[in-house]
Amino acid sequence: MMNAALFLLAGCAPRYAHLGPIEPAELWSPLPVQHSVVDDIDIAWVDSGGDGSPIVLIHGLSSYTGFWEHQIEELSKTHRVLALDLPGFGQSGRPDAPYTPPWYADIVADWMFAVGVERSAVVGHSMGGQIAMELALTHPERVDRLVLSAPAGIESFNAGAGRFMKDFWTEGRAMESSEEQVRANFQTMVFNRMDDGVERLIRERVRLGRSKRFAGTSVAVSRSIAGMIDYPVGTRARDIAVPTLIVFGTDDRMIPNPVFTGGRTAAVAERAHSLIPHSRLVLIGGAGHTVHHDAPRAFNAAVAEFLQ
Repeated sequence: MMNAALFLLAGCAPRYAHLGPIEPAELWSPLPVQHSVVDDIDIAWVDSGGDGSPIVLIHGLSSYTGFWEHQIEELSKTHRVLALDLPGFGQSGRPDAPYTPPWYADIVADWMFAVGVERSAVVGHSMGGQIAMELALTHPERVDRLVLSAPAGIESFNAGAGRFMKDFWTEGRAMESSEEQVRANFQTMVFNRMDDGVERLIRERVRLGRSKRFAGTSVAVSRSIAGMIDYPVGTRARDIAVPTLIVFGTDDRMIPNPVFTGGRTAAVAERAHSLIPHSRLVLIGGAGHTVHHDAPRAFNAAVAEFLQ
């Protein structure tokens, strides 16, 4: 046991202590980044172009377009793929805003209108999945189909658990994370398959955390977590009227919450499938919370089949 603990600590040892901060504009992106002002907020986004039917990608908490590395190129072979950095994250602005799923859904709807996408298939991961469901419920005219990659919002929390998480995730909490903590979180919770892309995301997160602009991201993380807790979608999921694909990895270490909920990921996935009327469920063996990264070939194939 002691040797295993020492091995884990060694694996999380800092690698980037000698590197200075980077600014959001320096984050890697799979496509050239464009900017649009929507509702007085600077929105960064990418667009593969092409004549195919559109797909909008909505990332999860603390993420940005770089987390779709294995989807944008593949899906753009047959579709026009657009992905945005949600306000508070990536290269987008960091306004003083509520950062709740309903607020984000309104922003995404207005951004789609601003960039000329009237209606689209929408793919959302984790918090982005919760936002995508909210978008389908409150702006159904914008959504043609839904793809939910390990979506938040189906699992709900009792008052005590919700209060604890909101009290813990203060608006400055994310700024306190050390490089060791960031790496441990990525390796033990977010990803089940490490590769050069994940290492790049770790390096960017560590260096971005040294930028003055990261204070705005830390606020967005705190308010986003509170918003996800306060606005679950499970009770309204039966009203989602569009065809929906739900994808979970069988080895998801974040859903269900291991501290406050426990149980099996498959149980949450099956509940989502039972609640959303026109849905199909795909469970991908061995993949974790970022299922579209851990098993990109299986994930992309499921999405391609669903969208045909």
